Amino acid sequence: MINRVLIRTRVLQVAYAHLHRGELSLSAAEQDLELSLQRTYDLYLYLLQLIPSLTDFYREVLEVRRRKHLATQAERTPNMRLVENRLAAQLSETPELTAWYANFGLRWEDDEALLRHLLRKIERSELYQDYTHGRSSDSWAADQAFWLEAFHQLIAGDELLNEYLEAHSIYWEDDLAVVEKAEVEERPHSEEEQLQQALQAAREAGTYQAVRLENGPVEVVKDFLEKTLRRATEEEGLQGQILPMFRDEEDELFARHLLRQLLMKGNDYMQFIEPVLSEGWSTERLADIDALLLRLGVTEFLHFPAIPTHITINEYVELAKHYSTAHSAAFVNGVLDAVARQLKDSGKIIKQ
Repeated sequence: MINRVLIRTRVLQVAYAHLHRGELSLSAAEQDLELSLQRTYDLYLYLLQLIPSLTDFYREVLEVRRRKHLATQAERTPNMRLVENRLAAQLSETPELTAWYANFGLRWEDDEALLRHLLRKIERSELYQDYTHGRSSDSWAADQAFWLEAFHQLIAGDELLNEYLEAHSIYWEDDLAVVEKAEVEERPHSEEEQLQQALQAAREAGTYQAVRLENGPVEVVKDFLEKTLRRATEEEGLQGQILPMFRDEEDELFARHLLRQLLMKGNDYMQFIEPVLSEGWSTERLADIDALLLRLGVTEFLHFPAIPTHITINEYVELAKHYSTAHSAAFVNGVLDAVARQLKDSGKIIKQ
């Protein structure tokens, strides 16, 4: 589940945090990376578990409504289609998910306010009305389609849900804060008060930019969840379809090796970067995040011969678009392209 897009993003975040805190301990950085990747995978499983947890809670809500002293006819004989959703039932019986949830520290059931909010949102939706009032077929495929659309349309972007996730793990927070920090890179950032003053000054000057990252780790996890739900089948449900943390051992090693080589030798790689910088982009004026992206690119050039240089360049250009300033993507693209050609010409790398 944790692909190389997520790995590069987490390595960038961990390295940036450690360099700015002055914590250059390699072991500490590796532990942070391992934890951030594990928490990313936990989020994938936790969001999958939301569907059966919501279903169980809805069953309890309907029973409470039915037992009301002045219950309406609709409350006494509720529509049970969502409670009896076959995909949700299969999720609740998936061994990998239930075993993980039994040992995980957080419980959806502990936040009834959030569950009520999401259920209210679902009940009020046109999607729910179509699903429960016979406008969709009574089939397993319709049950699957409902939760796919409900997650995509109603749940994934819910502000209260995102606030809940941010509150329970720094690794689940919206990457908006990272974008804000990058936009004021050359301003003071060591204290929260100074950062807020810098952000306010940027807003007043019209240079402030803040956007939700479409390819940030949390958004990528949500995308993988939808892909997992699509892979479910009527016969097997999610049996064997829960994605492993890493596709293979090679990806897991890639994460560790990339961070390790960056922290051990990253500063040395400026010798390849400095010669291709223009006069207007001296190393003294180079934003920290841009310098880190460039060093990561060079690290991949030198230590991962199986990754073509154009793949590496494209990946760090995409990261520059989201984690640095408006002009950084073109800058990172130009510098890494020039460095790649230089390394090939000098025989330091031999690959596409």
